[in-house]
Amino acid sequence: MLTYSIKKIYNPEIFQGHRKTSRYFEGWYFKLADRQTENVFAVIPGVSISDIKNGSHSFIQVMDGINATSRYFRFDFKDFTYSTDRFNISIGSNSFSDTNLKLNLKEGNETYRADLEFSCPSKWPRTILSPGAMGWYAFVPFMECYHGVVSMNHAISGIASFAGKTIDFSGGKGYIEKDWGQSFPQGWIWLQSNHFKNDMTSIMFSVARIPWKKKSFTGFICGLLYNKKILVFATYNGSKIKSLAHTPDSFKCIIENSKHRLSIEGSKQKGATLLSPVLGAMDGRINESIDAKVKISLEKKSVNKAGEKETSVKLIYEDTGYCGGLEIANPDVIDQSNITVT
Repeated sequence: MLTYSIKKIYNPEIFQGHRKTSRYFEGWYFKLADRQTENVFAVIPGVSISDIKNGSHSFIQVMDGINATSRYFRFDFKDFTYSTDRFNISIGSNSFSDTNLKLNLKEGNETYRADLEFSCPSKWPRTILSPGAMGWYAFVPFMECYHGVVSMNHAISGIASFAGKTIDFSGGKGYIEKDWGQSFPQGWIWLQSNHFKNDMTSIMFSVARIPWKKKSFTGFICGLLYNKKILVFATYNGSKIKSLAHTPDSFKCIIENSKHRLSIEGSKQKGATLLSPVLGAMDGRINESIDAKVKISLEKKSVNKAGEKETSVKLIYEDTGYCGGLEIANPDVIDQSNITVT
């Protein structure tokens, strides 16, 4: 039987912080959209282990993407429990897994209740040497932040009542990811959408400047669910960022690997403020939108017969997405890195 320390590496969705006593956070991100995308929410359960006296606690953040508002529900740390066998966590009477989400929250006169089921998940590809979205970086110790993708796309069924509004999520779509470590990176751009004209398409893109051992490096991860397969573009598999440009509310980039070139554009309008970790404490503030618009185009690369080093590209897919999650935080540090930026 695998020990829990080994099991959690190959199952990044489960709780990673069972031995942490200070300066640690872990949070899961559940995106929920109804069939008509008239209601889009993010629910973020997590834990904060802080050096500040009485600072350690568990929490649930709820973000309303349509109205650009958020709520932060604080719980005692002891209210957090987890399974060592699979992804299943609880905070008080609220529970979360890759197959369901149950909420029973109250703030003043407002209640947030949900009983939702998830099915048909699209899982990130895993191998022995690449156990998740972090690739072989999953084995690198002392990184300030790690990232995992639980489901790129899945179906939702069930009913929720958020702040007095009853919402039928049946026929809707969801997405689940997570982060854990000490702090969020020095700067980053993060994008996610699984609402495209092609109903099965989903994308997640993240580029960040990450401190490590008194230095820092830029890394990026991108997964594109296309034609029932997740294409992975990432620092750890030799992919490159060929161009990157940004404003406070938008960005454009081109990334490529040996077989494909992917162009991504993201722009947001309104966003809500979420609390974020700084050395384990939830003292940071970030602005996140889940109403972002996304444009993608995927090209197939091939070597010309005239020369081994010459390649041609052919457009094989393009689409426009909406209801996207987008964060752009201190992005200038990314441009100062050693990635290929033209």
